[in-house]
Amino acid sequence: MTFRAVRLNITLLLVALYMLLEAGFMLIRVPPGSVSAVPMAEILILFFFLTVVADINLIAPFFRAAPAIPFVIWWLVGGTQLIIGFGEHGFWAMRDATSLIESLFLWIGFVVAASPGAVTTIIAWFHRILILAVLIALTYPFREILLSFSPVITSANLKEIPLFFTYQLTPMTAMLGAIRFLIIDKRIMGVRTHWLAGLIIIFVAALWQARAIYLQIFFLLTYVGLTKRGSATRLLAPFGTAILLFAIIVTLGVPIPGRLSGEVSLSFYFEHFLAILGDKGASDSEAIQGAAGGVGQRFVWWQAIWDQVTSSIATALFGLGYGISLVGLAKDYHIDAIVREPHNSLVSALGRTGFVGLIAYSWMHAALAITGVRTYLSYRAKGMVGTEQFLYLLGAMFGMFWIVAMAEDAFEKPFIAVPYYFFYGVILNLWYRDTHARKESESLHAKANRVPSPSFVAQASNKP
Repeated sequence: MTFRAVRLNITLLLVALYMLLEAGFMLIRVPPGSVSAVPMAEILILFFFLTVVADINLIAPFFRAAPAIPFVIWWLVGGTQLIIGFGEHGFWAMRDATSLIESLFLWIGFVVAASPGAVTTIIAWFHRILILAVLIALTYPFREILLSFSPVITSANLKEIPLFFTYQLTPMTAMLGAIRFLIIDKRIMGVRTHWLAGLIIIFVAALWQARAIYLQIFFLLTYVGLTKRGSATRLLAPFGTAILLFAIIVTLGVPIPGRLSGEVSLSFYFEHFLAILGDKGASDSEAIQGAAGGVGQRFVWWQAIWDQVTSSIATALFGLGYGISLVGLAKDYHIDAIVREPHNSLVSALGRTGFVGLIAYSWMHAALAITGVRTYLSYRAKGMVGTEQFLYLLGAMFGMFWIVAMAEDAFEKPFIAVPYYFFYGVILNLWYRDTHARKESESLHAKANRVPSPSFVAQASNKP
């Protein structure tokens, strides 16, 4: 096996573990049991940069495909703040800089996708990950039993986290698996897969009972409805049937082993959805009251960060840096001290790197999204179905990630940041290949149709 093949397999294994084991794998560090231990993602990043000589020919193509200007600005500001923060706060600054450091997976994704046959391998691997995610999601009703068998990992805050069955990214990857079933529309044991898609989505909504999931479902339905109307139409029957069955179960008073409550009603889900806007309603449910109260709590955090950032020209431009708890600025003693990020990735970018960093950060992500759309449209026009479906599913995943990022510390967590940046790196490579091939084709076409010069024609006509 070649060096590039080994490196591809190691990378795919690492990304798979982040996507499937989530928070548990995030806490595996070297050496274990130390605050200054290095996470697995950072070890892989270091490995790629130590072997950069093998990929030196890819540096120029990477910066032609990637949004180079905002990426460099963000890293200059963030990297400077990280160096300063590390000097003052040590490895806590490294811990807070996840969103910055793991953006380097853009490079890793670009590099591994450049190997011959790598994209085909990545696509097949991605489909297997989604099937595994669906199977893991089906174990959620038995989580209490399963957790008792899971080993635990001790965090830097000396808090024990299960290695398995944390189920934080699972609802998103499971619903992405449902969209996969929907768009391929095949038969599994005689059942059309679009029926599985509807059942999986309702299953996730019913048991996870999370406001972000309600918004993600709305996004997914809109996404599919606007881009693949045929698939959206096929989803109506199974989706409606699943909702009806669930309504009957709830009406009959069958306990639902959900995340928040075992005794739910249809009104619970309606009021829980309204809690997105901070509406506590008339319910005395602690889950609904807590969810609604959390909205106002976030605004308190964000206001405190805004006040600190805008307190001077220097902090307004370049932020407060890494190593301090942004939530701690609000002096909110009702929350655990381990909560450091303000549950909004854009607010985190503002707090850490100021308005210069926030503008570069937003610009970079917008440019990545535009490149993703252009790449998808190009490969769809070519009729490359496998790549088109892969890019389509990634678009759905990125959308769900950004919904979470507006109310949680999404890109500050490796199990979201690593796959996000890695897959965008793969997209950048696909985009570069496409544009490079197009330029070569146009160049060859121009040469083939070039009109000979008059002198050449005259010389040719005088030859015997």
